[in-house]
Formats: sequence, structure tokens, C-alpha cells
Amino acid sequence: MMILKSTRNFKLGVVLFLILSIFICFNTNYFGDSENSIFKSELFKLIVNQPSKEANTSISDISTKTKNISDIDVVYKKMLSYTGKTNMSELTDTKLNNGNVKFRAKLQNSSTTRIKDSTLGAENCTKKEVSLSQRQLPVTGLVSFPGSGNTWTRHLIQQMTGLGTSSVYCDGSLKVRGFPHECQHDKTKVVVVKTHEARHFKMFTKIVLLLRNPYDALLSFANFLKAGHTGHPQEKVLIKASNASFEHSLHWYVDLTRSTIKVFKGPVHVIQYETLQTNMSSELKKLASFFDLNISDRDIECTVKLQEGNFHRLTNEKKHIELLRTVYPKEKLLRLQEAARYSEKMIKDAYNIDIDLGGHTEKILLQGF
Repeated sequence: MMILKSTRNFKLGVVLFLILSIFICFNTNYFGDSENSIFKSELFKLIVNQPSKEANTSISDISTKTKNISDIDVVYKKMLSYTGKTNMSELTDTKLNNGNVKFRAKLQNSSTTRIKDSTLGAENCTKKEVSLSQRQLPVTGLVSFPGSGNTWTRHLIQQMTGLGTSSVYCDGSLKVRGFPHECQHDKTKVVVVKTHEARHFKMFTKIVLLLRNPYDALLSFANFLKAGHTGHPQEKVLIKASNASFEHSLHWYVDLTRSTIKVFKGPVHVIQYETLQTNMSSELKKLASFFDLNISDRDIECTVKLQEGNFHRLTNEKKHIELLRTVYPKEKLLRLQEAARYSEKMIKDAYNIDIDLGGHTEKILLQGF
């Protein structure tokens, strides 16, 4: 009897110990958070803190050999110095081998299924599980000035096609939050490859040129430099970042379009961020045609329905316009207007496409001038 009682107590003790262990794990956040602070916006202070010299030259006088101030590789080298890693792949492997990220990724994968039944209504849409292409695709660049909606556009493309997108930069924060093939080496297995620089054009067979009005694009970039993909820095911090990067960004914005026209010799598809927002279904169909992919109407409908990604920065239009007016004094607004008109003319002359890069935002901002 004593032996049986002792055995029963031992088993009860083991059960209580296991229950207590599980309780401790969940209440001490054992699994952690997949966010990694080394990828936050402070890493981009290298660009923002560059001294900016005010220039009085007009946009049309900007040289096509403008000094490359968008050297994002420098930023990633700085990221590596923070972690003690020697290369970007080593940094990525470290992040992927972290148990926290693996756990988070498993949760994401278990909740996503590939859409197969094209007869179902759009209300039954679920996010697609993004995969690599089974056949080689033409290496297609997704070219844009940073802050023009590149990440969101990639999200739409992935949802529409079910195929992964990649980048020349290998951003670890994107890799674990919806872009699993961000660092894919074989670019023929992804549908588009993100870049913000003309020096990468030689790797592309085709280019999608993504444009956004310069008022919002430059502000969005300054915002990103200080608060990442979705954050909002304090107004005085944003103004300082915008002032520091304005000249560089304005030249960069114009020169990227000029370089696409003058340097790249393959097919180019021009898409505008604002038009993609207001006429998404039509613009996605045009993209699918340019990719030469067989995309169903249901795929388009579901992409429109699931258009919000992980990196959407929520804004209020009235407050946004007030912020633009605070950040940009009259002289800067006029220079941004000049950049818009010059870029529109380049697009018209090169591709016979009429595009309005000022749009609604410009009309409101320049009222009374």
C-alpha cells in the first residue's frame, strides 16, 4: 500500500510540474516577439545626417550623373556593424535561426491557403501562400523612389500571382513579415525584384516603373528614415529629417525616372501609386499582362479585397495635408511641382503616356499660390 501511494503521489507531482511549466512559459513571453530592433529606422540615420546643400539649379539642369546618394548598401553595412556579422546573408541566417521568428512564421503559414476554387465568391478569399516559380521568369525590376509604395505594390503582386517577390537589398524585417523570398538569390524564380537605384538595371530584362506624387513620396521617405515602414515620428523630428534629405531626395526622384528612360533598353511598364489605389482592378490586370502570367478574375478580385499588407501606415487626410504644408514651405512646394511637371514630360516623350503626378494632393497644397 505504501508503494502504491508513493507512486500515485509521484505521478501527481509530475503532472503538476508540467502544468506549472507551461503556465510560466506563456506568462513570461517565452516565445518572444519576432520584431528585431536592428532593423528599425534609426539604422537609416546615415542618410539623413548627411549635410544638405541648398541648390538653386532647376530640375531640368540636373545631370544624369548625379552623385549616388541612395547607396543603401552603405546602410546595410552599418546594420552589419551593429550585429557583428560580416555579410547580409549571415545576418539573415541569424534572424531566421532565431526560435522566435520560426514560431511566428509557422503560425503565419498555418493560417494561409492557396486559392484553388475560382467559383467561390470574393467573400471567401484568403491570403495566398507565396511560393517560388517552378519555371524561369524574366528578371523584372520593380523600380521606384523609396516612399512610393514599393512594399505595398509587392504585396498586391504576391497576392495576385501567388509568386514571391525579391529585392536587391535583402531587408530582414520584410523577410519575416510577408515577403519570405526577399533575399532569394535566383531572381528568375520571383515575379519582381525591388530596387531604388539605376545601377541595378543591368540585371533586369523588364522593368515596372512605380511613380508617386513627389509631395507624398519625399515625405514618406523621410518618415521611413525615422520611424520605419509603419510608424509616425514626432513632427519636429520629421521636419528635421525632411530638411536634411530634401535636396538629395529631389534629385534622386527625378534622376531615377530619367535613368529608366535613358539607360534601360528593355520593356518598361509605368504604374502610378495613386491610380493603383483608385483603379486597382484595372491596373492589376495590366500588370498581369506585362508579366505574361495567366491571372484569373477571381485572383484580381481577391487581391483587391485583401489589399492591406503588413506595412500600411494609417493616415488621416486632413492631418496629412496639414503636415505637408508644415513640412514644405512655399519655395519647396514649387520645386516639387517643377519636379512633377518635368517627370510627366519625360514619361510622355518616352512612352506616350499621360500621367498626372500632382493630382489631388497638389491641387490642395497649392491653392491660393
